[in-house]
Amino acid sequence: MSAQPGNAAGATGHTVSSPELERWLVRHIALGFGVEALVRSMCLSGYEAGFARTTVLAALAVAPARDAAASAPAAGAAGDAMQNVHRHGAHDTRLLFSLQAPRVSLYQGLLDAAECDALVALARGRLARSPVVNPDTGDENLIDARTSMGAMFQVGEHPLIARIEARIAALTGVPAEHGEGLQILNYKPGGQYQPHYDYFHPERPGEARQLRVGGQRIATLVIYLNSPPAGGATAFPRLGLEVAPVQGNAVYFAYRLPDGRLDERTLHAGLPVTAGEKWIATKWLRERPYRNLP
Repeated sequence: MSAQPGNAAGATGHTVSSPELERWLVRHIALGFGVEALVRSMCLSGYEAGFARTTVLAALAVAPARDAAASAPAAGAAGDAMQNVHRHGAHDTRLLFSLQAPRVSLYQGLLDAAECDALVALARGRLARSPVVNPDTGDENLIDARTSMGAMFQVGEHPLIARIEARIAALTGVPAEHGEGLQILNYKPGGQYQPHYDYFHPERPGEARQLRVGGQRIATLVIYLNSPPAGGATAFPRLGLEVAPVQGNAVYFAYRLPDGRLDERTLHAGLPVTAGEKWIATKWLRERPYRNLP
Protein backbone atom coordinates (compact mmCIF):
# COMPACT_ATOMS: atom_id res chain seq x y z
CA MET A 1 0.00 0.00 0.00
CA SER A 2 1.49 3.35 -0.98
CA ALA A 3 1.83 6.33 1.31
CA GLN A 4 -1.33 7.63 2.93
CA PRO A 5 -2.00 11.19 1.65
CA GLY A 6 -3.11 14.39 3.18
CA ASN A 7 -1.65 14.31 6.68
CA ALA A 8 0.96 16.64 8.07
CA ALA A 9 3.29 15.18 10.67
CA GLY A 10 1.76 15.51 14.10
CA ALA A 11 -1.78 16.21 12.83
CA THR A 12 -4.45 14.43 14.85
CA GLY A 13 -8.04 13.29 14.53
CA HIS A 14 -8.62 14.32 10.89
CA THR A 15 -12.29 14.26 9.87
CA VAL A 16 -12.09 16.07 6.54
CA SER A 17 -11.81 14.36 3.17
CA SER A 18 -9.85 15.66 0.20
CA PRO A 19 -9.43 14.87 -3.51
CA GLU A 20 -6.03 13.35 -2.70
CA LEU A 21 -7.58 11.01 -0.12
CA GLU A 22 -10.35 10.04 -2.54
CA ARG A 23 -7.81 9.19 -5.25
CA TRP A 24 -5.79 7.18 -2.75
CA LEU A 25 -8.85 5.14 -1.77
CA VAL A 26 -9.87 4.48 -5.38
CA ARG A 27 -6.36 3.29 -6.24
CA HIS A 28 -6.03 0.94 -3.26
CA ILE A 29 -9.54 -0.45 -3.52
CA ALA A 30 -8.70 -1.35 -7.13
CA LEU A 31 -5.58 -3.15 -5.88
CA GLY A 32 -7.76 -5.34 -3.66
CA PHE A 33 -7.16 -3.84 -0.20
CA GLY A 34 -10.14 -4.43 2.06
CA VAL A 35 -12.00 -2.37 4.66
CA GLU A 36 -9.84 -3.10 7.69
CA ALA A 37 -6.49 -2.58 5.96
CA LEU A 38 -7.66 0.77 4.56
CA VAL A 39 -9.16 1.93 7.86
CA ARG A 40 -6.03 0.85 9.71
CA SER A 41 -3.77 2.82 7.37
CA MET A 42 -5.93 5.95 7.70
CA CYS A 43 -6.01 5.73 11.50
CA LEU A 44 -2.26 5.30 11.71
CA SER A 45 -1.94 8.41 9.55
CA GLY A 46 -4.01 10.48 11.98
CA TYR A 47 -7.61 10.16 10.79
CA GLU A 48 -10.36 9.71 13.38
CA ALA A 49 -11.43 6.05 13.45
CA GLY A 50 -15.15 6.56 12.87
CA PHE A 51 -14.51 8.98 10.02
CA ALA A 52 -12.00 6.57 8.45
CA ARG A 53 -14.43 3.66 8.48
CA THR A 54 -17.33 5.73 7.12
CA THR A 55 -15.13 7.14 4.35
CA VAL A 56 -13.79 3.73 3.35
CA LEU A 57 -17.25 2.15 3.28
CA ALA A 58 -18.57 5.02 1.17
CA ALA A 59 -15.67 4.63 -1.26
CA LEU A 60 -16.25 0.88 -1.52
CA ALA A 61 -19.95 1.45 -2.22
CA VAL A 62 -19.17 3.37 -5.40
CA ALA A 63 -16.07 1.40 -6.45
CA PRO A 64 -16.20 -0.64 -9.67
CA ALA A 65 -17.31 -4.22 -9.08
CA ARG A 66 -14.55 -6.74 -8.60
CA ASP A 67 -14.58 -10.51 -8.38
CA ALA A 68 -15.26 -12.10 -5.01
CA ALA A 69 -11.62 -12.80 -4.25
CA ALA A 70 -10.57 -9.22 -4.88
CA SER A 71 -13.42 -7.78 -2.81
CA ALA A 72 -12.58 -9.82 0.29
CA PRO A 73 -10.78 -7.99 3.11
CA ALA A 74 -7.08 -7.67 2.44
CA ALA A 75 -4.98 -10.34 4.11
CA GLY A 76 -3.46 -9.16 7.34
CA ALA A 77 -5.53 -6.21 8.51
CA ALA A 78 -4.05 -5.82 11.99
CA GLY A 79 -7.13 -3.94 13.15
CA ASP A 80 -9.66 -6.65 12.16
CA ALA A 81 -10.77 -8.37 15.36
CA MET A 82 -12.93 -10.82 13.35
CA GLN A 83 -10.08 -12.07 11.19
CA ASN A 84 -8.34 -14.85 13.10
CA VAL A 85 -6.28 -16.14 10.16
CA HIS A 86 -4.33 -13.77 7.92
CA ARG A 87 -3.31 -15.20 4.55
CA HIS A 88 -0.52 -13.77 2.40
CA GLY A 89 0.07 -15.87 -0.68
CA ALA A 90 0.25 -19.44 0.59
CA HIS A 91 1.29 -18.42 4.12
CA ASP A 92 -1.18 -18.28 7.01
CA THR A 93 -0.62 -16.34 10.24
CA ARG A 94 -3.01 -16.84 13.16
CA LEU A 95 -4.15 -14.24 15.67
CA LEU A 96 -3.74 -15.59 19.21
CA PHE A 97 -4.93 -12.60 21.22
CA SER A 98 -5.54 -8.89 20.87
CA LEU A 99 -5.87 -5.97 23.28
CA GLN A 100 -7.73 -2.92 22.03
CA ALA A 101 -6.32 -0.14 24.23
CA PRO A 102 -3.48 0.06 23.55
CA ARG A 103 -3.52 -2.10 20.45
CA VAL A 104 -1.39 -5.19 21.19
CA SER A 105 -1.73 -8.34 19.09
CA LEU A 106 0.08 -11.66 19.24
CA TYR A 107 0.39 -13.67 16.04
CA GLN A 108 1.32 -17.31 15.64
CA GLY A 109 3.52 -18.45 12.78
CA LEU A 110 4.33 -15.15 11.10
CA LEU A 111 7.54 -16.90 10.03
CA ASP A 112 8.19 -20.62 9.68
CA ALA A 113 11.19 -22.30 11.32
CA ALA A 114 13.26 -22.27 8.13
CA GLU A 115 12.72 -18.52 7.68
CA CYS A 116 13.68 -17.87 11.31
CA ASP A 117 16.86 -19.91 10.98
CA ALA A 118 17.73 -18.19 7.70
CA LEU A 119 17.41 -14.73 9.27
CA VAL A 120 19.68 -15.75 12.13
CA ALA A 121 22.24 -17.06 9.63
CA LEU A 122 22.12 -13.78 7.67
CA ALA A 123 22.71 -11.77 10.84
CA ARG A 124 25.57 -13.71 12.40
CA GLY A 125 28.25 -12.17 10.24
CA ARG A 126 27.38 -8.55 11.01
CA LEU A 127 26.45 -8.52 14.70
CA ALA A 128 27.54 -5.48 16.70
CA ARG A 129 26.52 -4.02 20.06
CA SER A 130 23.03 -2.48 19.80
CA PRO A 131 22.89 1.31 20.30
CA VAL A 132 20.04 3.62 21.32
CA VAL A 133 19.23 7.13 20.12
CA ASN A 134 20.60 9.84 22.41
CA PRO A 135 17.58 12.06 23.24
CA ASP A 136 19.73 15.21 23.34
CA THR A 137 21.93 14.79 20.26
CA GLY A 138 20.20 12.24 18.05
CA ASP A 139 23.40 10.21 17.91
CA GLU A 140 23.41 6.47 18.51
CA ASN A 141 25.09 5.56 21.80
CA LEU A 142 25.78 2.36 23.72
CA ILE A 143 24.14 2.14 27.15
CA ASP A 144 23.99 -0.49 29.89
CA ALA A 145 20.17 -0.68 29.70
CA ARG A 146 20.43 -2.42 26.32
CA THR A 147 22.76 -5.40 26.19
CA SER A 148 21.90 -7.07 22.88
CA MET A 149 24.02 -7.57 19.80
CA GLY A 150 22.31 -6.52 16.58
CA ALA A 151 22.47 -6.54 12.80
CA MET A 152 20.61 -3.96 10.72
CA PHE A 153 19.41 -4.67 7.18
CA GLN A 154 18.19 -2.24 4.54
CA VAL A 155 14.60 -2.53 3.31
CA GLY A 156 14.47 -5.27 0.66
CA GLU A 157 18.22 -5.93 0.98
CA HIS A 158 17.82 -9.71 0.58
CA PRO A 159 15.03 -11.71 -1.16
CA LEU A 160 14.09 -13.34 2.16
CA ILE A 161 13.84 -9.95 3.85
CA ALA A 162 11.77 -8.51 0.99
CA ARG A 163 9.36 -11.45 1.24
CA ILE A 164 9.00 -11.00 5.00
CA GLU A 165 8.51 -7.22 4.65
CA ALA A 166 5.70 -7.80 2.15
CA ARG A 167 4.07 -10.21 4.59
CA ILE A 168 4.37 -7.66 7.41
CA ALA A 169 2.79 -4.96 5.23
CA ALA A 170 -0.13 -7.25 4.42
CA LEU A 171 -0.59 -8.15 8.09
CA THR A 172 -0.45 -4.62 9.51
CA GLY A 173 -1.86 -2.57 6.64
CA VAL A 174 1.23 -0.31 6.84
CA PRO A 175 3.12 0.03 3.53
CA ALA A 176 6.51 -1.67 3.33
CA GLU A 177 8.17 1.63 2.44
CA HIS A 178 7.04 3.04 5.80
CA GLY A 179 9.19 0.49 7.63
CA GLU A 180 12.67 0.96 8.96
CA GLY A 181 15.15 -1.74 8.01
CA LEU A 182 14.71 -5.07 9.73
CA GLN A 183 16.89 -5.33 12.85
CA ILE A 184 18.01 -8.77 14.06
CA LEU A 185 18.94 -8.88 17.76
CA ASN A 186 20.71 -11.52 19.83
CA TYR A 187 20.55 -11.68 23.65
CA LYS A 188 22.94 -13.96 25.53
CA PRO A 189 22.16 -15.27 29.05
CA GLY A 190 21.41 -12.27 31.24
CA GLY A 191 20.83 -10.04 28.21
CA GLN A 192 17.94 -7.61 28.46
CA TYR A 193 16.50 -4.27 27.32
CA GLN A 194 15.14 -2.28 30.24
CA PRO A 195 11.71 -0.54 30.01
CA HIS A 196 11.56 2.02 27.20
CA TYR A 197 9.38 3.53 24.49
CA ASP A 198 9.94 2.96 20.79
CA TYR A 199 8.37 6.25 19.70
CA PHE A 200 10.27 9.54 19.64
CA HIS A 201 9.65 12.48 21.99
CA PRO A 202 9.38 15.60 19.78
CA GLU A 203 10.40 17.91 22.66
CA ARG A 204 13.83 16.25 22.88
CA PRO A 205 16.18 17.69 20.23
CA GLY A 206 17.93 14.44 19.43
CA GLU A 207 14.72 12.48 19.05
CA ALA A 208 13.03 15.28 17.09
CA ARG A 209 15.83 14.92 14.53
CA GLN A 210 14.59 11.39 13.85
CA LEU A 211 11.16 12.73 12.83
CA ARG A 212 12.65 14.24 9.67
CA VAL A 213 13.10 10.86 8.02
CA GLY A 214 9.63 9.36 7.96
CA GLY A 215 7.82 11.08 10.77
CA GLN A 216 6.90 9.44 14.03
CA ARG A 217 7.17 5.74 14.68
CA ILE A 218 3.61 4.43 14.92
CA ALA A 219 4.01 0.73 15.72
CA THR A 220 6.47 -2.07 16.45
CA LEU A 221 6.50 -5.70 15.38
CA VAL A 222 8.79 -8.06 17.31
CA ILE A 223 9.30 -11.49 15.70
CA TYR A 224 10.77 -14.31 17.80
CA LEU A 225 13.36 -16.27 15.82
CA ASN A 226 13.93 -18.97 18.44
CA SER A 227 12.41 -20.28 21.67
CA PRO A 228 14.84 -19.78 24.57
CA PRO A 229 14.44 -22.33 27.39
CA ALA A 230 13.75 -19.64 30.01
CA GLY A 231 13.30 -15.88 30.25
CA GLY A 232 13.41 -13.32 27.46
CA ALA A 233 9.72 -12.35 27.45
CA THR A 234 8.55 -9.03 26.04
CA ALA A 235 6.95 -7.29 29.03
CA PHE A 236 4.46 -4.42 29.14
CA PRO A 237 4.67 -3.37 32.81
CA ARG A 238 1.78 -0.89 32.64
CA LEU A 239 -0.49 -3.59 31.20
CA GLY A 240 0.60 -6.47 33.42
CA LEU A 241 1.39 -8.40 30.24
CA GLU A 242 4.33 -10.64 29.33
CA VAL A 243 4.67 -12.30 25.92
CA ALA A 244 6.82 -15.44 25.90
CA PRO A 245 9.30 -15.77 23.02
CA VAL A 246 8.16 -18.65 20.78
CA GLN A 247 9.84 -19.24 17.43
CA GLY A 248 7.87 -17.79 14.53
CA ASN A 249 5.43 -15.83 16.69
CA ALA A 250 5.27 -12.05 16.62
CA VAL A 251 3.88 -9.35 18.91
CA TYR A 252 2.58 -6.13 17.35
CA PHE A 253 1.83 -2.95 19.28
CA ALA A 254 0.78 0.52 18.15
CA TYR A 255 1.45 3.71 20.08
CA ARG A 256 -1.07 6.25 18.78
CA LEU A 257 -4.32 6.97 20.60
CA PRO A 258 -7.46 7.88 18.62
CA ASP A 259 -6.86 11.59 19.34
CA GLY A 260 -3.30 11.32 18.01
CA ARG A 261 -1.48 11.40 21.36
CA LEU A 262 1.24 8.83 22.04
CA ASP A 263 0.20 6.04 24.40
CA GLU A 264 2.53 5.73 27.39
CA ARG A 265 1.02 2.33 28.19
CA THR A 266 3.22 0.93 25.40
CA LEU A 267 6.22 1.11 27.74
CA HIS A 268 7.89 -2.28 27.25
CA ALA A 269 11.02 -4.25 28.05
CA GLY A 270 12.95 -7.30 26.95
CA LEU A 271 13.23 -9.30 30.16
CA PRO A 272 16.54 -11.01 30.99
CA VAL A 273 17.28 -14.30 29.26
CA THR A 274 17.85 -16.82 32.05
CA ALA A 275 18.71 -19.90 29.97
CA GLY A 276 20.03 -20.23 26.45
CA GLU A 277 19.95 -17.21 24.13
CA LYS A 278 17.24 -15.21 22.37
CA TRP A 279 17.04 -14.09 18.75
CA ILE A 280 14.41 -11.60 17.56
CA ALA A 281 13.70 -9.50 14.50
CA THR A 282 12.30 -6.02 15.11
CA LYS A 283 10.41 -3.92 12.58
CA TRP A 284 9.59 -0.29 13.39
CA LEU A 285 6.85 1.34 11.31
CA ARG A 286 6.66 5.06 10.51
CA GLU A 287 3.79 7.37 9.59
CA ARG A 288 5.44 8.27 6.26
CA PRO A 289 7.93 6.63 3.87
CA TYR A 290 11.21 6.13 5.68
CA ARG A 291 14.73 7.03 4.61
CA ASN A 292 17.96 6.84 6.59
CA LEU A 293 19.42 9.93 8.20
CA PRO A 294 22.40 11.30 6.22
